[in-house]
Amino acid sequence: MASDGVLIALGGNAFAPPGERLSHAGQQAFALATARALLPLLRAASRALLVHGNGPQVGEMLTRVEVAGDRAYALPLDACVAAVDGELGYDLSQALYNVLRAAGDRREICSVLTQVEIDPQDPAFALPDKPVGRFHAAHDVAALRAQGQTLVEDAGRGYRRVVPSPKPQAVIERDVIARLVAAGVLVIAGGGGGIPVQRRAGLLVGVEAVVDKDHTSALLADALDLTLLVLLTDVAAAFTDHGTAAAREIRAATPAQLEALTAAGHFAPGSMLPKITAASAFAGQPGRRAIICSPDNLDAALAGEAGTTVRLAAGSGP
Repeated sequence: MASDGVLIALGGNAFAPPGERLSHAGQQAFALATARALLPLLRAASRALLVHGNGPQVGEMLTRVEVAGDRAYALPLDACVAAVDGELGYDLSQALYNVLRAAGDRREICSVLTQVEIDPQDPAFALPDKPVGRFHAAHDVAALRAQGQTLVEDAGRGYRRVVPSPKPQAVIERDVIARLVAAGVLVIAGGGGGIPVQRRAGLLVGVEAVVDKDHTSALLADALDLTLLVLLTDVAAAFTDHGTAAAREIRAATPAQLEALTAAGHFAPGSMLPKITAASAFAGQPGRRAIICSPDNLDAALAGEAGTTVRLAAGSGP
């Protein structure tokens, strides 16, 4: 199981069991359970980096901003991402510290607020489609649209704000993260895909957008020349025909095989598709491996006995 370098991406939805409300105590419990599950892999890797999702937590933060109204200063979406990344970075770094120390491992841990540069010409800005924040009643829509928000009806549950989800182009703190990881520090970075920024007149400014965590994970893993990308999610593996009687687990595949399955429509946008795209992009070079699995089958997935493994020579097809 030894690895020269690993990036582990944790899904934001995993911080609370399905159907349960988020709570800080619940997030801390999840962080502790995750740290324990990751311990063997982290101790086997000479270089390690964690990226986490934050979608549900950012939604809660936006709700706080909206409910506070004029009683507290407003926060734009990019600042909400930064605030939540601080909270989750704290939860994860504390849990990892306690679990590693209990195992006799004195590795240093550092959480890095990460800005991710996006292209202002990205097509996503013309078609915002990432729902954020709380649901609104129909009678509130006109006023919110007058404030410049884009809202869409969401599955009969009300109206939600949607924002662009552009592709990450570069990680601003990449060199700092690389130096920390090379020094043996366990780094938590790129939370929620990173805080989206763009350059205007040579200066960085925040953007109200959401960057996909899995795409940023692949970008960071590539930039740091790691050899293993682990995408943890709430399903055991990637599937063809997911959610149907014909569903079939993909145990191993090449990037080319996954591209063909993507073209056939097997992976849902905003769900499994970003993981498939990220895994394929990272594993498209020799000597690299990407794994899609759930936290509870991580050990078996690392041994090739569970989950979905993606690499150039995958052996058996999907």
